Amino acid sequence: MNSTKLFVCFLLSSFLFTTAVHADLRPVGAVFYVSPQGEDANDGSESAPFATLQRAQQAVRALVRKGLEQSVCVYLEGGVYALRTPLRFGPEDSGTESCAIYWRARPGARALISGGRALTNWQSAGPSKWSGELPEVRAGGWWFRQVFADGERLARARHPNGDGAFVRVKELDAEIKNFTLDAPIPGGINPSHRAEMVVIQNWAVSRADLTAIDNARVSTRQPVGFIGHSNALITSKEKPVFFEHHLAWLDAPGEWVLDGERGLLTMQMNESPATMEVIAPYAQKLIVIEGRPRQPVRNLKFENLAFAHTRWDMPEEGYMGIQAGHYGPRTDAPYRLLPGAIEWRYAVECGLRNCEIAHTGANGVVLGAGCQRNVIERCKFNDIGGNGVMVGWREGEPDARRVPSDNSGLAADWQFPSDAPAANQVLDNHLTRCGQQFWGCVAIFDAFALHTHIAYNHVEAMPYTGISTGYRWDRDPSNQRGGIIEYNHIHSVMRRIADGGGIYTLGWQPNAVLRGNHIHDVQRSVYAHGGAPNNGIFFDQGSSGFRVEQNVIYDIAANPVRFNQCEADWQTWIDNVFRTLPKDAGFPTDWLDRAGPRFAVGIQ
Repeated sequence: MNSTKLFVCFLLSSFLFTTAVHADLRPVGAVFYVSPQGEDANDGSESAPFATLQRAQQAVRALVRKGLEQSVCVYLEGGVYALRTPLRFGPEDSGTESCAIYWRARPGARALISGGRALTNWQSAGPSKWSGELPEVRAGGWWFRQVFADGERLARARHPNGDGAFVRVKELDAEIKNFTLDAPIPGGINPSHRAEMVVIQNWAVSRADLTAIDNARVSTRQPVGFIGHSNALITSKEKPVFFEHHLAWLDAPGEWVLDGERGLLTMQMNESPATMEVIAPYAQKLIVIEGRPRQPVRNLKFENLAFAHTRWDMPEEGYMGIQAGHYGPRTDAPYRLLPGAIEWRYAVECGLRNCEIAHTGANGVVLGAGCQRNVIERCKFNDIGGNGVMVGWREGEPDARRVPSDNSGLAADWQFPSDAPAANQVLDNHLTRCGQQFWGCVAIFDAFALHTHIAYNHVEAMPYTGISTGYRWDRDPSNQRGGIIEYNHIHSVMRRIADGGGIYTLGWQPNAVLRGNHIHDVQRSVYAHGGAPNNGIFFDQGSSGFRVEQNVIYDIAANPVRFNQCEADWQTWIDNVFRTLPKDAGFPTDWLDRAGPRFAVGIQ
């Protein structure tokens, strides 16, 4: 099958799937309405809506306690529903196997659930500069690292300016906390700014607090890197670096600095921000589903809603990226994961459909322990700080529920098989510009999960990998099995860092399938270093058990397919179309010869 015919089949199958996706239109019994113009003293009827989501939740809980005989729907009128703390759903908010609970925007309305606060009362602070006072910041009750204006994420004041601009490390001490750079850094330390050093590692970034700036010498509070790993994730000579969040670096339109001591936000803009909608995030999470091992939250659906504006606060140890939103200070310490704007644990047959998720400080939607048969479908993810979707998210899970296989727990599987996410689906979503704060993040991540179905998604504009599956660096058995990644369109990825691809795999994954994916425009930026290439599909350590069929891969910075500590014949290959680089492109092509004739079908 040639590449044109295969791409036509991809488009046709995607169209048929999209038009065939069922709409859940089962009849509902009770209906409640919520409106920003409502009153919580109302009865929640169409003519007398509630004002808050919390009041509507109380009304639904009262019906759940009585026992559901029909589905229930909460309609949100158009407008903004601001949250300071997440809306939490437990078993008391659960539907049943036959009765769903829907939270929907009213047809034709745009209902936004926002963790942000509008910033107003701007004053001129000099040519092209504007400031606004924030008493809660001055009092120590609020801090934020993100600002959004008219739907765009603004940059914290940066040095040096511009995409692709950086300085390099020339010397460093054994503590990895004192550095000499190849160019001077303007300004001195102002603790109220909380200025940061950002180091571009091989396949992640590190963020550390600055404690001193002296010409071309700088010092940080934390050792900069995942200590105990190789130089790939530890700051070393010639690594690219830039700096954020200092008044001396506020010199380009769209930049900003927050002075914690004075409670003053200062921006550089060509026009007054009073003409814009400027939002700073307050809540760290928006929706949290928290079932229990034998009492999950069941049949809870969110449809046609928008979610936006969450914050992320850097911990004391800084952010030392490992991979795909995992981070930690050292290899012998527990790792951490970025939180999600929407987090689910022990959720069964729940859904997120036709929703928008945007402008997050960290991850978008994460599915953790006990999540089974849930669907994330036809949603739009845009401007996500970390990963777009994570299946197998494990932050906050007790260590006793994991099987440790190394000191950091990175490759640890679930101790109880029932905890492993199973049969979840990520279908027909559009994910763009994830990893905006954390360049080592991906659009869709799936690990230590059974039978995840990732299909018909459009993935683009990623700093690192598009879709990542597996998180064990060997061929030892785990709960990762039976995943299907098919008919996804993945392009314009690897735009910042290195050693990834359109699809990235790790470990033994029996009965896994990579089918019909259309991967192209895998890039390599000026930040990328370390020698490792960027590929269409990167089979990393221990990758085995995959059926790889009918994928189309072309316009790749290196080879369409790469193997590291695994072999081509550990997979099954059927009718793929790969456009390879010429022999003099500078990357090894012997994998074509080693793979054998059944792998070479369709190679151009």
